[in-house]
Formats: sequence, structure tokens, C-alpha cells
Amino acid sequence: MQAPKSANASRIRIMLPSTTDAHGFDLEHYRARMSKFLDPAENDNRVFYDALQYAYDLHKGQTRKSGAPYISHPCSVAEILARELHFRDPHLLAAALLHDVVEDIPGITLEDILRRFGSRIAELVDGCTKLTRHHLDRAALKDLTHSKIFLSASRRLGVLIIKLVDRLHNLRTLHYLPQAKRQRIAQETVEVYAPIAARFNIYPLKRELYHLALSYLYPRKSKKILQHVRELRNSAEVVDIENRLREILLQAGVAADIRPRPKGLGSYYNALKRTLDIGNPENYFDFAVVLATGEDLKCYLVLGIICKDFVSIPRSLRDFIANPKINGYRSLHVRVHVGGQNYLVKIRTEEMDLQASYGVLQDWTAQTPMSDDHWAEISDLLRTIGEYGGAGAQRKELIRLSEAEEIFVYSPQGDIYYLPKGSVVLDFAYKIHSELGDHCQGALVNGLWEPPTRVLKDAETVEILTSPDLLDVDPDLEQLCKTPRARSFLNRHIQHRRQHFAREIGRQVLNQELRRHGFGPDALDDETVSLLLEVINIKDISELYTRLGQDLLSPELVLYYLEAPLQAKDRHPHHSPHSPDERNAILVSELDKAFHKFARCCNPYPGQENVLATISERGTTFHHPRCEDLKSRHGLQPQHLLDVCWDFDGTWRHVLVFQLHIQQQSISDLLPILTRMPSTVRIRYIESVIGKHNEPTVRLSVALHSFAEARELFRILPEDRVSIDEYGRQGAPARVHTECPYIPDRAR
Repeated sequence: MQAPKSANASRIRIMLPSTTDAHGFDLEHYRARMSKFLDPAENDNRVFYDALQYAYDLHKGQTRKSGAPYISHPCSVAEILARELHFRDPHLLAAALLHDVVEDIPGITLEDILRRFGSRIAELVDGCTKLTRHHLDRAALKDLTHSKIFLSASRRLGVLIIKLVDRLHNLRTLHYLPQAKRQRIAQETVEVYAPIAARFNIYPLKRELYHLALSYLYPRKSKKILQHVRELRNSAEVVDIENRLREILLQAGVAADIRPRPKGLGSYYNALKRTLDIGNPENYFDFAVVLATGEDLKCYLVLGIICKDFVSIPRSLRDFIANPKINGYRSLHVRVHVGGQNYLVKIRTEEMDLQASYGVLQDWTAQTPMSDDHWAEISDLLRTIGEYGGAGAQRKELIRLSEAEEIFVYSPQGDIYYLPKGSVVLDFAYKIHSELGDHCQGALVNGLWEPPTRVLKDAETVEILTSPDLLDVDPDLEQLCKTPRARSFLNRHIQHRRQHFAREIGRQVLNQELRRHGFGPDALDDETVSLLLEVINIKDISELYTRLGQDLLSPELVLYYLEAPLQAKDRHPHHSPHSPDERNAILVSELDKAFHKFARCCNPYPGQENVLATISERGTTFHHPRCEDLKSRHGLQPQHLLDVCWDFDGTWRHVLVFQLHIQQQSISDLLPILTRMPSTVRIRYIESVIGKHNEPTVRLSVALHSFAEARELFRILPEDRVSIDEYGRQGAPARVHTECPYIPDRAR
């Protein structure tokens, strides 16, 4: 009820507690707006209004770059969720209000949120809170934060929803920030937030996130493209197609809403090349035909009507009604050709249209439980991205790949599987089960054998072939795969193997350092090791060796911390001071292409004498001592170089095939030389090609069993003309799976 006006009215208002802060945020007005979505009288909604007061009190006095009170930001995030995305979950909206308090308010911890608001809201707030580790650089810290968000969202999807809307509101107010920060936030949006919104089919968020971010990243190009979009929307051709669709459906007695929709800025952006260009989209315009009926069969009727009147593009039909996507998307897609341009027509019911527009949000806002398969797919994707062990740029590539256009293939049993366009056999194997991917040696594609790297096409039938041996994985194979799941598993194998070899190198190096300082390996007793690990904050001796073998920890630093406890031990009686230029050595017993690399700058070969090695997280690289690249590294100290000792007595566990380039030689030049090679070396193929400078070059593929064989082979080849293009394990015999015995990973 409105208070009557009187002479005392202004005096009364002055005496009442103010609900508007110094910068103009009116708390009571905000409560009134939100009460339209959450009735304050309902007991379940009290948690939201409690959180509102709590956040308001905590953020009091804080302002944004615009000068607005900081509380306006979390309140806007909650209001966007309620007003624009139709959320009515009081716990999610309360978490949106509180999503910055632990991060921005000194003295407030997650335990405070847990005690006051319970575990559900505390988990959501925790997932939205950025990491703060001051010893990391900005890029590493940002990547760890992304990892945390995706892992948290794999358990509580609300974390991702809040972060997406948080980013949306930040973009809407981005003009208040400095230019460099605007660019950084916009770039992160197109690399992380917009693609994941697209993956979960949250159309309003995806479209606006791309629109705002790209407008900041490419201000001139975006204006030109938006002008092109406006002209296209009003073009005579588009208007004619819209009218024709209405007319033919009206004549057929079909009630439908025709919704012309030009592609947004996101469709003009090529994430791989980082270009915004008018030529990037496959087509510029879509037409959604939304039927005023719930009958699926009517969609097929309308498809026939449209294809009869328009020229449809062969093999462009996609039936997502009979075969819905795992995220619940259902529609019929067909491309038509009009006036030299392609247009996509989507036919769906009103219910399908809601699902197509809001994706995972539709189930949430409709208060309908998500299917187990749907949630398992979402959770698995988010967990895969969060747990990925590669570099931050590669994690962003996983997110981008999850948005890619899809193809579909069949299993031998006729089950349909959707994969990103460009996926290979190995992607399909990992899609079914991790064990199948780990042991994949190829596939029967439409009945013909194909390697694991074969790119799949629409409607092919794929039958995976396996071997008892694990797949020979290298970084190139990881990059060929297009599914986050396959890339994540392959990267896990690569990291595991790299750590295995690094651990052995670290053990060898530390033992040599101990011996050089007059101590034996037994000097590292349990008490000494425990003290060392506590000081340098490493969990166990295995991790210590691994860090040494990855050059993340120097042996000098370890010896420095060990100096005091080792002084109490007796040195070897014949110990003599060591030279600071003295190098450690490593024994190499086997080669793994994921870890051991032969430098292209100087072209060493396995088994060669006087080879040096450098170590890093990515593995060991072999060089000639006279390598100019090594000499140019001014900061490279002698202790960072290792002498290489090859194990000539043993044989490798797997036969390795080396692809060699021999320059300025013809096959006839090499034949007399090859007659002298060891009898156990097998030539797989030899061919003559023209080199870069039109000189004769031979490509030679040989299978080797040991360093002794390699040494003998390379010794007879022309010196300084041989380079190793690549090498890898020889393929193992494969067996066919006529029936897949595996239970999907998500069902375990």
C-alpha cells in the first residue's frame, strides 16, 4: 500500500534505515524484482533472501571499475539466471549471489558458507572461486582455475551455469575496463566459455558470449559482418524463402511458425586460425520451422513438403528425431539450395524447439530429471576436460573440439554414434570404451581394414580391431584425434611413460651426484629422505626422481638441502673434489618416441658415440656435441647436459621402425652400401624422391631390434646425409571384435 503524502513524509523517510547504498544500489527494489520469480513467503526460498542480505553486507563499500557498488554484479548474475534463463532454484540463485565472497572478502572462508548455507551452496561457491597460488604465473594459474571449474561442474553442473552467466555480465560491462584487460577477457571467452555453452546447446548464452567477445576482439570486422547480417536478413531472397515456406505449409494445412535466423558472429569465427571473416560460415542463414503440434510424424510430413518445393542438397538430411543427440536435441535438418546459396532448414515441434534453444537448461527449468545417459555424457566430458594433463592451450583445444560439427557412424550392431567432424578410428574406439582405445590397432571400415588414424565419414560402419599390446602413443597421434575423451586418454598414457623414463633418469643423476660428493646410494636412508622431502615439499622419493629427470629440480639444490644431514655420515675414503664442468651420464636401454627425440638440428642417431642429451618435461632430446643449437643456448650450463651411454648388450622389447632420409643419394648409390648392413636388419621399403633443392634423395624404412644393430647400420650410411624423420613401434597382429564385450566406462 502506498503511504499517504503528508508534510512529515520526507522526515519519516530520513529516519528509516537506508536500503540504497552510496552509489545507488537499492536493495529493497532488487528484492521486489526478484520476488516475481521467488516468492519470499515460501519457506524454500528463504535461503535466497538470506544469501542476498549476507552478500550485501559483505560487499558493502566495494565498487566495480565503473564506480557501481560491487553487490550489483552478483545480484545481476542471479537476476539474469532468473529473468532470462528462467531458473527458479533458490539454492543455485543463492550461490550466484555468493559466488565472489570467498574470493574477494578477506576473512570469509568456505567453512563460513558451509555452516550458514549448507553443503550444496558451499560446493557451488567453491567451484566458482578462483585459485590463488602466488608462485605460479598468470597463464598457469588461469589453466588450473579452468581445470577446477570443469572438475567441480562434473559433480555439480550449476558451477558451470553460474560461471557462464558471470562471464556474460562481465562482458556486458566490459567497456569500463582497460583495453588490455578487455582483450584478455574477450579472448578467454571465445576459447573457453562460449564453446562450452555451445557444446551444451545453451543457445542464448552461446550467441551473446560470442557476439560481445568478438565485438571487442575484432571491432572493425565485427561491424562489417553485422552490417552484412542485417542486409542479408532484409534481402529479397531471404524474404522470398520465408514467404514460400509459409505459403506451402498454409496450402498443406500445417500450422507452423517460420523463424528466419541469420548466423551470429560466432559462426564467422574460425577458432583454429583465430580469424573473423565473412567467408568462414558454411551457410549464412537458417530457417526454423516450428510446428504447433506435439506429433513427431508431422515433422516428416513437413520435410516431404519442403523437399518437394525446394531443391534439397543430396545427403544433407540429418534425422535427430529418430536418432536424438545425447544432449536431447531433436530436429530434422535439411539443406536447400536457392539462388546459388545454401540454407539450412530445421523442422521441429515446440517442445523440441525449447530443448534446442536452452539445451541442458530446459530439463533444469522444467524440473524434469536428466536421464542417466545424458548426465553421464555431460559429467564425463567435463571431467575429461578438467583432468586433462597437457598444456593449457591443449585444454582449450579440447573445449573447442567439443563444439565441432558432428558426423555419425555405426557399430557392427547398428548402434549410431556421433563424433566431431574429422574424427579418426581411434576416436570411435575410445568412444565405446577406454580399453578398446588402448589396444586399438585399426578397424574394419565398411569391411575394409584401416589404420587407427583413418578419418571417418558419415554413415560408415566401424568394427574395431585390437591387439594384446598397448597402442603405441605419441603426441602426433593425440593431435590427430578430435574427441576430448580420446585426447585425454592418449595424453594420460604419454605423461605416464614420460614420468617413467624421467624417474629413472633422476635416480641415475642423483646417485652420480652423491657418489661425486663422496656418498653412496645408501646415504639416503629413510630418515634423511623424509627430512629432505619435507623441506622441498615433495610427497615421496619417486616424485623427487621424476622432477630431477624433468629438469624441474636441480641436483645441486637437493645436495644443498642434504648437506647438513649427510655431514654426519662418513664419506668414501678416496673421495676427491669434483670439477664443476663434470657431466652426469644416463644409460639408455630402450627408445620411446613419446620421450626420446633425435634433434633435427644436428641429426644424431641411436648407438652413436659421444652423444649428449638435454632433459625437460617433454622428454629427452639427443644432440651431437658440436651441435650449433646447443652452443647458441647461452644459459645452458654443463650440468644441464648429460652424456649418453647406449645399452649395446640388450635388445629392445619392441621392434622399432625408422623412417630415414638420405640426401644427395640415389638407390643405385646405396645398393652397394646396403649389402654390408647386418643380416638381421630388415628393409621395409626404399624409394627415390626429389629433395628440397632438386637433389636426389632416398627414403628408407628399416626395422631394428637393438642399439647394436642401429650403430652398425648408421655407420655404413653416408655421414652427415642421414636424418631420422620419425620412428615407432612395429605394428602387432590384430584381432577382430565381432561383438563388443565391453561395458561403457560411464556405466562402471
